[in-house]
Formats: sequence, structure tokens, C-alpha cells
Amino acid sequence: MLSHMYPSPVNPTAGIFVHEQVLALARRGHDVRVVSPVGIAPPLLPRYRAHRRVPRLDFVQDVPVLHPRKLTLPRALLAHRNADAMLAAVRGPLRRVHRRWPFDVIHAQMLVPDGWAAARVGADLGVPVLATVHRADVLDVPARGDGSRRRVAEAITGVGQIASVSEAIRVATEAIATPRRPIAVVPNGADHRVFRPRDAREVAAIRAELGVPAEGPVISYVGKLVPRKGVDDLIEAMGRLLRTGDGATLVIAGMGAERAGLERRAAELGIADRVRFVGKVPHDTVPLVMSAGDLFVLPSLSEGLPTVVCEAMACGLPVVATAVDGTPEIVRDGETGFLVPPRDPAALADALGRLVEDPALARAMGRRAHEIAMDTYTWDANAERTEALYEEICA
Repeated sequence: MLSHMYPSPVNPTAGIFVHEQVLALARRGHDVRVVSPVGIAPPLLPRYRAHRRVPRLDFVQDVPVLHPRKLTLPRALLAHRNADAMLAAVRGPLRRVHRRWPFDVIHAQMLVPDGWAAARVGADLGVPVLATVHRADVLDVPARGDGSRRRVAEAITGVGQIASVSEAIRVATEAIATPRRPIAVVPNGADHRVFRPRDAREVAAIRAELGVPAEGPVISYVGKLVPRKGVDDLIEAMGRLLRTGDGATLVIAGMGAERAGLERRAAELGIADRVRFVGKVPHDTVPLVMSAGDLFVLPSLSEGLPTVVCEAMACGLPVVATAVDGTPEIVRDGETGFLVPPRDPAALADALGRLVEDPALARAMGRRAHEIAMDTYTWDANAERTEALYEEICA
């Protein structure tokens, strides 16, 4: 597995969804080893100094992870040369690993920089390459300039097989270049062993630990506090919702540059006592934060196929989300939750209010969401589909 996103001692939640996929593949009997380059900026900028503490060889839940060093610059200053830097960082390590352990497949996470580099190393070693396309690699990276768009196109045509997390991302990928094989849609999932419905006693204990009112409706959000996630619209929606008399509490788990501004806006709207910022939480705490809520909300402006929604559904929660990119493929409007337009706090408040005011409807939608999640959106299902692609490109 080649991924610039992977948990490390410096950032234990980075690329946690990649690690979940690796664990699911391992449960199916695959021997998976990870190469995850660590960014080093010369001279060492403050945000990269901590990366020096990342060992060159690490183990994450018994998964061996090799961390070669890779040239990195802030604000995407390397542009399309970031793919060249990735190739320079991983070509030698992958060759050495292959000599000692002749692996069958290189699975790259994201087309650029990972897939572009993997295609070249795979050609050198005679090893087939599968690349998973997520979102940024076909929606954000090509917009950085002609050079970046060319790198993405070269990755699309260079790898043996592409897996897309959603149909929307598949369409966006094929709009850039024509792949060698038809793109397979392989959705993300949730670990249903930990993301599961909880009984009233468990929920009460979780709410007490988080300092959330034991009674009354609770809405949960888990994610970064960055512009793309649309949390500013969520705060505005909460202001509208609480003006109607619905005494809901919003629990926000996550960190980002937007937090201070969001807290100020909540205070200006007079809802600071109804919005609980709990900060960044460990991944094993995420299901508890979700389960504190009666429903889950995701007001993003763009998503590939949001893993966090798979997890909320596995917890048995109805979901209110924006109808962007791959999200409508997983949230069934009127069946497992509600879809609203992005950047529309009024519509978001109305959808939240419908579930807050009708607990029976929320519970029914949550049960249906759980059924669908268990059938389609688990990491075990993802691993089964991924394994089939491995077999095809190795045949």
C-alpha cells in the first residue's frame, strides 16, 4: 500500500480510512505492508519539524509501515513536481522491499502524487498497480494548473486499474482522461465492530462524559473545521433552529483554523451554550461522540464519499447532509435522512428541525441507515471488492 496519508506518531488520525482498509484486507488473509513518505521541508519549517520524530520503520496495529523522507513545501508550492518528489522518495524503498518480499500489487491511495509514482515503479518492477481516487486528486489538484492536470491525466492512463470511492468521482476522473480499464466504484466503509448503535444507558453515559445535556435532542458533527466542511453554515442553521424554540444541542468534534471564528459566531447568535466544541478526538472516541447525538450532520461543500457518513449510519443515526458529489449516493433523501443544497443555512435548519421535532421519524431513519450501512458500507465489503480487483489485474 502506497499512501502519503497514514497514521504516525506525529498524527495518529492521518489517513485513518486507509489504515481501516489495510486492516480489512489483512482480515481476508492478505499480507499488506505500507509505504508512507514523511514530508521534510528544507530548511525545516516549524510545521514539519515534528516529522523528524517519525521512525523510518513503524508498526501500526502490527502493520509494518515504512516512512521514507520526501521533499515537501507548504501551500502546494511544488505544484506538479510533487509527483516527482514522491517518485524520488519511494522508488528506492519499493525496489528494496520487492527484492526481499516480492509483492503482487502496488495499491496507491490517490492518483497524484501516489498513483503517478506507483505507475512508474510498477512498470520498472513488472508489478500491476491499482489506484484509489478519492476526491481532491480529480477535483482540486487539476485546478492548480496545466502541469498538475497533466500529472493527474498521466496517472489515470498509467495505472492498471482505478477504484473510485463514488460514482460522482468516477465521472470526474473520466472527464480528465481515459483509463486503461473501466473504473470500478468501491465505496468507503465503517468498522461495524466499533461504529454500532448504542442503548439508552450507554448514550446517557457518553453525554455525561462530554458535558452534554442528558435530555433533549443532540446533533453531532465530526470533521475538520475548515471552509470546505461548511461548519459556518451549520452554526448559522443552529441559530435559526434555536430561534424556533427547538432546544437542540450541537456537539462538534474536530479542529481547524475556523474554530475561533465559529465560536465567536455562536456567541454572537446567542447559542454558545448550545454548541459544544470538544476538539480533536482519537479515532476510537469518534463512535462515542457520534452516539451522543440523535442525528448526524455533514454540511460540506464537497465530498468524495464521506467515510464519516458511513460511520454515522453504522451507528444507527439519520444523516442530514448537503447534496454534493458522492454524498447523495449514500444518504437516501427521505429514507435515511435528508439532503439539502450546500450553502443554504435555512434549508439545513429546516431539515435538522424535522428530525429534532419528530424523534420517531429520526429513529426509523436511523434504523434504515444502519441496515444499508451493514449491507454495503463496511470496510469488510470494501476489502472484498478490492480483492476482486487485485485478482483481475494479476490474472
